[in-house]
Amino acid sequence: MDLHLLRLALAHHIGQQLTPELASRIEFIARNGEDLAINPGDFEPMVVNDYVIKVERLSEILSEMRRLHEGFWSETDRTLMQDACMDVDYAGMAYLERAGRLVQFTARTTTGELIGQCRMYLSRSMHLGWLMAEDDTLYLAPGHRGGFLAVHMLRYVERCLVDRLGVREIAANSKLSNNSGALMRRLGYEAMSERFVKFFPAPVARKG
Repeated sequence: MDLHLLRLALAHHIGQQLTPELASRIEFIARNGEDLAINPGDFEPMVVNDYVIKVERLSEILSEMRRLHEGFWSETDRTLMQDACMDVDYAGMAYLERAGRLVQFTARTTTGELIGQCRMYLSRSMHLGWLMAEDDTLYLAPGHRGGFLAVHMLRYVERCLVDRLGVREIAANSKLSNNSGALMRRLGYEAMSERFVKFFPAPVARKG
């Protein structure tokens, strides 16, 4: 068992109730379990003008990805949750990636700078039995949002998920703060439901 991975897994789950599922997840990470991750080499990159869109391993580009996460947070979630601080569960993402349930798409300049990303989680539909994908975030850094790059990226995501992995359903969340729903409708997605969210204060630690 890798003690570094064990400490990382435990640190990211401090305060959570230790359920059998969580224990299994921590053990999987600590034991550096069998690598079932989607192989980026199975997907041919797509060049669009001065950009390259491709599949990468999230665990290999975390130092670059943090900057994009901060940009996304400042433009979207922070406006909704003023008292919350960004705390991305990178250990959990590494677990899902290694288990073959996370696919990381990136957009880079031809010089190699990471300027965009789209992360998809894979699961089996409990109701229909087919493979489905749901987005975590789609984000392009300011200054790189023209020229239909987002459209090209999402079409690339669709081709990879549907043609190579056999996905039958793709779900995307639209933040009201950035009106991304307009982009999804442009690509043929339909609004199927409304998602309601209610935030509560952090629990007060009990003494004794």
